[in-house]
Amino acid sequence: MSDGIMLLDLTAVSTSEQELTELSTQKELASAWLELKPSFPPSHIHVVPSIEHAVNIVRGLGFELNEDIGVLVTGSLHLVGGLIEAASLSDVAL
Repeated sequence: MSDGIMLLDLTAVSTSEQELTELSTQKELASAWLELKPSFPPSHIHVVPSIEHAVNIVRGLGFELNEDIGVLVTGSLHLVGGLIEAASLSDVAL
């Protein structure tokens, strides 16, 4: 996110507006993860509407703990590239 403005080139255009609003796929994946790993704390699972939201959560955790947070991101080039852009990591990630 740049100055509070969502980056338009990070918006998924192949997903329906309803699915984006309801986050149905993300909620299903969170539920599946808890079924696979029931000991995982549900409070550590965040279903959020954008990459920018996820970056803000991780930055907040790092600030709260006063330490760097390591994050492994897997997925599509769209997701990983979006994260690099949203977190301003192009100087260290590429």
